[in-house]
Amino acid sequence: MAITSNSVQNNQNRSGNLNTNAAKRAYRTTGGMINVREGETLKGVVSDIHGNRITISLDDGSSFFGTLPEASQYSIGQKAAFQITSLEGGTIYMKAVSQAYLLGMEDTVEQALEEAGLPKSPRNLEVVRSLLENQQSISKQNIMDSLKLCAKYPNADVNTVISMKRLGMPMDAASVTQFDNYQNQTHQLLYQMNSLTDSVNDLLLSLVKENPSIARYVAGEVLNIALDSIPSLEEFNLAAGRPAGNVEAGAAGSGAELLTGTGDTLSQDSGDALHPAPGRADEAGSSPFARMRQLLTNMTDRASGAKQSAAESASFIPEQAGHILSAEERSELAGIMEKFLADKESLSLLRDGTLTAREILSAVKDALPSLSDEDLHGLLDTKGFGKLVKGQFLSGWTLSPEGLKEENGIERLYGKMQEQLSELTSLNRMFATRPAGESIVNTTTDMQQNMDFMKMLNEQFTYLQLPMKLSEQNAHGDLYVMTRKDALKKSKDNLKVLLHLEMDSLGILDIHIKKDHTNISTTFFVEKDAARKLLEKNADLLKDAINKQGYSFTSEFAAKEKEIDLVHDFMEQDSPAPVGTVTRYNFDLRA
Repeated sequence: MAITSNSVQNNQNRSGNLNTNAAKRAYRTTGGMINVREGETLKGVVSDIHGNRITISLDDGSSFFGTLPEASQYSIGQKAAFQITSLEGGTIYMKAVSQAYLLGMEDTVEQALEEAGLPKSPRNLEVVRSLLENQQSISKQNIMDSLKLCAKYPNADVNTVISMKRLGMPMDAASVTQFDNYQNQTHQLLYQMNSLTDSVNDLLLSLVKENPSIARYVAGEVLNIALDSIPSLEEFNLAAGRPAGNVEAGAAGSGAELLTGTGDTLSQDSGDALHPAPGRADEAGSSPFARMRQLLTNMTDRASGAKQSAAESASFIPEQAGHILSAEERSELAGIMEKFLADKESLSLLRDGTLTAREILSAVKDALPSLSDEDLHGLLDTKGFGKLVKGQFLSGWTLSPEGLKEENGIERLYGKMQEQLSELTSLNRMFATRPAGESIVNTTTDMQQNMDFMKMLNEQFTYLQLPMKLSEQNAHGDLYVMTRKDALKKSKDNLKVLLHLEMDSLGILDIHIKKDHTNISTTFFVEKDAARKLLEKNADLLKDAINKQGYSFTSEFAAKEKEIDLVHDFMEQDSPAPVGTVTRYNFDLRA
């Protein structure tokens, strides 16, 4: 039976050995689930062989298949041991392990338990194996301490607990869960945002069917929260250029003073290192890293823009109705809103797509108290309204390339996001018994814990999630500053950064950037051949822009083969892999 899995990791450690303390991954088997990690050794009986695919039956009665180059050398019914070498695309890759090696490992584990006077239970065996894999002492005291610690987190992966203990990380239920999420590449805030906003709309729709009065109140509170966001620079510029009299023409005014900052600071600790070298232009957008982000955005826009129709092309900014809604959805929404909105010009702007989500939702919020139950139901039941609410929240929780260049822009983003999440949680606790309400509370809690974990990481390392707002799509990004903070304090002329982007059109793009005084080199690890060709075609644009800033620039392109291991490739890395290394590199950028 085929095994299904999420995306998994395939790295080797710096010594060339398998990454044995990577997080476990869950695979579905014939008998339920099996949790495995790279470097782990499994024993079983060969039950089927097809080419280099071999099926292994385990002691608990379950079975799984993997890829083994030497599969033809085995016979059905033979007992054997196999080490997992790689987990990719839902496939388990293995190599044969000698019985002598296996017995040696197992003997050590069992002997340690015997000397500690502990039973050889599956849990005890797993804890001792994890201690060995983490190169920790297997003394009686350390085994006992580790067992007690693992008992505090019974639902956590044993290796997660042991790894966090070894790293000296603060531990509670939330941080253990988040550490596991980051190891498993399931930490993306952007995906949590999408789930949360969908649940908000589901809750409003369920409430209006049962109790319009409560739905009216909750809708008003949701809109208050959604509209209490800092307008994007693009949104502000659009509003500023509108003649007075349009709906909420000055809607962005409240945030105007916050949109005038300059600089290229990404965080308090790493920002200075990202500025141009002394003596070079440092105005907003002029640094090589700012220009790099902008040019990368232009390239991604070319790729994604090819999928857009001519009628609905990139003439709209992400905050406008024309970007969020189709012409049919805008027409349907305008037909409902004309029952309570007398401003014909604004209705026309809604239909042609130039009105922003902020302007439309502000008009709806003002009209809510006077809406009939029928009109309220009709409004909340339209697909367009739900998409505008979602779009407004996501606009406030994502950064455009221009917004990224604002001084303290990231800090403001996360500060506002935490504030709004807290408000949503408080509002929806009264509906926590409903499926949508429960989902909202759980997701907001998880997002807040995610940001708390990120803050904890940044006490020692420089790492940021970058929920990006591009012209035609939102994209998840991770920014890893591979140069340690103590090294940055000594020298700001040397910097190593890994940027990970996940995009619909270009796929996964990992960008390894190295700055050595006035030399900047990049390696693009690309998932799709089409994306590679597009980036190679536009690489000269990037080179010219950076050379104009007084830097020497080189770039390389390679196929993406590996995922980042949070512990070994970031938290424990001594130095990043050389630029151009394909078989292994120290940073995987996901966005």
